[in-house]
Amino acid sequence: MKALTIPLNRILEADAAAPARRRGNRASRVPQIIEVSLDVLASEGYAGYTVTRVAKDSGIRLSTLQHYFPNREELLRATMREVVNRYFARYRKTIENKALTPEARLDAVVDDFIVEFSKPGLAAFLLQFWALTEREKFASDLLAELQKQFCHLNASLIAEINPGLSPEDCYLRATLIAAHGEGLIVLIRRGPDDLPSLDTLRSATKFIWNAISNAAA
Repeated sequence: MKALTIPLNRILEADAAAPARRRGNRASRVPQIIEVSLDVLASEGYAGYTVTRVAKDSGIRLSTLQHYFPNREELLRATMREVVNRYFARYRKTIENKALTPEARLDAVVDDFIVEFSKPGLAAFLLQFWALTEREKFASDLLAELQKQFCHLNASLIAEINPGLSPEDCYLRATLIAAHGEGLIVLIRRGPDDLPSLDTLRSATKFIWNAISNAAA
């Protein structure tokens, strides 16, 4: 029998011509999964949210998703925290921007708030997040933690606007601003057909938040 020989250069050429298998890693895969998770929760709601659907829409196997997020609660928790952390980082950057006066920073916060929370996807996500807090303790605990962080940040800005206020008054006013903001999100998302324009709501919100911040003790 004649010996079969394959030149080494042909093997190397074949390896070079073959497409490389793309394998995801944690750094790339986790953000992708969370983005899809956000979309599924916003579009399907809490009742229609499943890890199977997230895996399918991510184009990965369920077992692959569960390698990063073993169960539904962990994926939901990571999704919620990621979305809020993104907005909180922007919010903090605006509030701590010393190049602007405290009043200008408050107005900038309102501008960003109206732009971001008039987006259907983000508003829908938050409504589902709030609904989830009625059923899941981990979501309720996370919301309470996040609300506290936002109120403390707002209180620090109010203290700059109105230095004569006590820390307790600043925090109370920050809480009232947060309550107004949360109500505004619902109104923009689910309000009546004759809802005022976003520009009108923006101007009114600036007036209200400035009034709350500047009122005498």
